[in-house]
Amino acid sequence: MNNQDEFTDNNYNMLKCIWMSSGVIEYKLCDKKFDCENCQFDKVIRNFSSDDKHTSSGIPNVINIILNKLENIKFDDKIIYLRNNLIARQVLPNTYYLGVNPVLVSYLDNVGMMMECGAGRNVSSGHTVLNFFGEWGTVSLSAPMNFSIYDKVNNPADDPMKTKWFAIIGAIPQEIASGKLDHTEWDLLHQRSINIINEIKMSYPKVGPTMLDGGSQIKYLHQLVGKDKYLEILKSLIS
Repeated sequence: MNNQDEFTDNNYNMLKCIWMSSGVIEYKLCDKKFDCENCQFDKVIRNFSSDDKHTSSGIPNVINIILNKLENIKFDDKIIYLRNNLIARQVLPNTYYLGVNPVLVSYLDNVGMMMECGAGRNVSSGHTVLNFFGEWGTVSLSAPMNFSIYDKVNNPADDPMKTKWFAIIGAIPQEIASGKLDHTEWDLLHQRSINIINEIKMSYPKVGPTMLDGGSQIKYLHQLVGKDKYLEILKSLIS
């Protein structure tokens, strides 16, 4: 190696980020003059490596947070689980709270929510009831039965995930029965939702290091898997 090549190689090695030199990431040259205390990238890497509660083996918090939520969800005999990831709870004869299945809520990223129909409206089976939206796009929940909307529960726009209930509805028992999931069907939905996040968890290391470069922390699932894949996941849970 001539003197010029040796000088160039030494300069390159001197520019390697400490995380690149230690083999944690594949490629990252320091542009902060090794001022690690004020480096956002350094902070992100340390957060991922030190958070024992929600991370393991460099897997982003978002994966383990969703998985923990799903594993803690249990079938509740007081709740009526409906198709299309809606749920109901009887409060009076033919009167129910209508809400969103916690399984789906576990997956919802940085979300806004809008009811398609207001109080006093009759909703037919198959008609759109709720729209969820975010920078990842929009997904809708449709009615699994016929019912009437009596009133909204609070204002869904304020904090859509603050409560799982968003409306008070009227429906006859026959309609509720037609849209209901039995325990076995709920188990299959629940297990499918866990399988999806486990598959993402297994595939993450293949693409992970490049997603950390630049110091941008992954807060939401759609940032990790991409908007198209994220929408595909939501739609697979709703159908």
